[in-house]
Amino acid sequence: MLQTRTGRALLTALTFCGASAFAADPQLLNLVMPDAQVMAGMNVTNAEISPLGQYLLNKLTTNDPGFQNFVSETGFDPTKDVTEVLAASSGSQTSPSGLLLAKGTFNVSQLLSAIAKDTNHQVSTYGGDTLITSTKATDTFALAFSGGSIAIAGDVTSVKAAIDRSGGVNSISPALAAQVQALSTTEDAWSVSIASLGALIPGSAGSSATGMAGQTLQIVKNIQSANSGVKFGANVQFTAQAVADTPQDATSLADVIKMVVSLAAMSTAGQGGEGAAIAQLVQSLQVSASGATVNLSATVPETQIESILNAAAKTSDSTPKARKL
Repeated sequence: MLQTRTGRALLTALTFCGASAFAADPQLLNLVMPDAQVMAGMNVTNAEISPLGQYLLNKLTTNDPGFQNFVSETGFDPTKDVTEVLAASSGSQTSPSGLLLAKGTFNVSQLLSAIAKDTNHQVSTYGGDTLITSTKATDTFALAFSGGSIAIAGDVTSVKAAIDRSGGVNSISPALAAQVQALSTTEDAWSVSIASLGALIPGSAGSSATGMAGQTLQIVKNIQSANSGVKFGANVQFTAQAVADTPQDATSLADVIKMVVSLAAMSTAGQGGEGAAIAQLVQSLQVSASGATVNLSATVPETQIESILNAAAKTSDSTPKARKL
């Protein structure tokens, strides 16, 4: 029998998919808030068929019996049933909101049967779509299904607003749309922000930082926009760009990143196993400044990432567990 935690597990399963890949689908884009300033997406299908995706899926499906029970009870397998994922946020500090949108195949009737056994969640209809919300007044998280092919997750207000938009033709900022189009057609996973990091970081964050830390934080806050992308394959390729206020800020930011990379490489120098693999990964990062733009790139063999994950798993397994009293 399902436990009361099943409802929350079902809702967070979509979030798991958000870490797993996207190509900008018009139906999903149409649900995004018009004032969005931060977006990220992934192509789940491309990620799943990549060597790294196969490795991670194998680890998930073979090492977690609870996962198989979840799939059997809900009819939802996040490793197979989702093909595209898109996340969006207005980036507002005063009125934070966000959406996680997924396209795929959802067995809504079986999902609702699972939810019905969980008193922590309730099911209703909004705008003709199925809406799942918490019975706790303090929990504003919601999940909606538009037919059996689109899932919408986020705070209740944002989810309802997305459903309201589904009946019309909507658009996001042209500047953001252009970057989304460029990144989603060339990368398997990507993110973009047209908001300055200063606007995204709370004003009180790092207010007590002084010296080098304070100067670095100020440089970071002066970043006006940023984007990144990941391409999966035998070699995993990572690229990123950050546009600073001035060329001087860009040079300073590049120098700070190089220093951090150098310190990280030194801290793992001479270590074997996981440490050596991490050192090679860090040293593969290329950093340069061109005008007001900082460019980062790295190409890492997929087998090297597997080595790091395997070493981390062995370290975790060998850590002494506290004895039960």
